[in-house]
Amino acid sequence: MTPIESIYEIEEAVLYLQKYLRSKDRVVPKRAQMKYEQLIDRFFREHVNMVEQEKRRSLRLNCLQDVNYFLKLLESAKEQYSFYVD
Repeated sequence: MTPIESIYEIEEAVLYLQKYLRSKDRVVPKRAQMKYEQLIDRFFREHVNMVEQEKRRSLRLNCLQDVNYFLKLLESAKEQYSFYVD
């Protein structure tokens, strides 16, 4: 899997999880949050060069608190990869 394919796969999974993160059920959001955290960790693990080490921790915390923030980060990463390809 290429790096850009990985980003698309992560983005698709996050979009799918969004509805479960806000579920009224007590168990569903916890499981969705665990999966969401795994996706964030996967992004930062697979795309180490996209984010400076000093900024990684604060970005990760922002992503954990705001799904839209993470989606914007993924969009930015896709743009950077397409910039290098073009």
